[in-house]
Amino acid sequence: MEVTRRLEQFVAPSQGVVLTVGNFDGVHLGHAQIVATARCVAARFRVPTVAMTFEPHPLAVLAPERAPARLTTLPEKLALLERCGVDFCIVLRSEPALLAMEAEDFLASVVAHCRPRAIVEGPDFNFGRGRGGSIETLARHAARWGYQLHKVAALHCEALSPRPTVGSSSIRQALRDGRIAEANAMLGRPYRIVGTTGHGAGRGTPLGFPTANLEAIAHLLPQEAVYAAIAQLEDGEIRLAAVNIGPQPTFGEEHSRVEAHVLDCADDLRGQRMGVHFLARLRTQMKFSGPDELACQIRQDVAATRAFAAEVDALRRSVPVAL
Repeated sequence: MEVTRRLEQFVAPSQGVVLTVGNFDGVHLGHAQIVATARCVAARFRVPTVAMTFEPHPLAVLAPERAPARLTTLPEKLALLERCGVDFCIVLRSEPALLAMEAEDFLASVVAHCRPRAIVEGPDFNFGRGRGGSIETLARHAARWGYQLHKVAALHCEALSPRPTVGSSSIRQALRDGRIAEANAMLGRPYRIVGTTGHGAGRGTPLGFPTANLEAIAHLLPQEAVYAAIAQLEDGEIRLAAVNIGPQPTFGEEHSRVEAHVLDCADDLRGQRMGVHFLARLRTQMKFSGPDELACQIRQDVAATRAFAAEVDALRRSVPVAL
């Protein structure tokens, strides 16, 4: 997939493109459905599929206090869009001048530079200053500017009851609530965070459960709890991990950490990049009477995590996005 960082630098082929525009945070199953529709339309026209996205999220510029936490970083988003079958991606910098454009002016610029034969969007698509543009705006100008409009219906997650609408906001809320299985069902894959392993307090090793402490994490963290997960190591190795998100109340510490005990791994992981793919929420945060009782509980957490061995093989087969 080719990536262009400025709209003016994108050279549309003479036969045009099929275009979809959005933030695409998480690149979830709803996004995948939109891209799949765009690809089908593009195949009929025999033109490439183009996705246009924004970096950072526009709210990070317009109202930072309301900006949503990230589900994916830009490199992850691009890799996932490429896996969906996007041929070109235009990444627009969310700058005040761009975000101040009226919807029709923005659309006119996009049409002039991309020459879309068709535009494919979901039902809640908005664009332009104050989100003033919508599907209706696209429909109103379709004949004038020579593109077809394809509206993709909202996707409902059939694996969940009561069939919630798949969306980035719904996934964020599920993660904040610790509903990992629901978030994963809407994503179509285990939710992943990425960080660099730093230096912890060193309490895990004497207990028999050394931990890698993740720092510099750009992603939304799930609810504070203990999780069964998969660690994706810098060397490409993939192993089960029992992960604690939160403080260490047994030792009187209130600072929240992300601590991963990587099963069957004796390597020193400090200073390395690591991804954590969340599989299931095992239990809430608890305060124990002391190290012995804590170690007993961790043994149970590790045993519960081992029950997810099949998920490791599944992730290996899918080949996770590079760290």
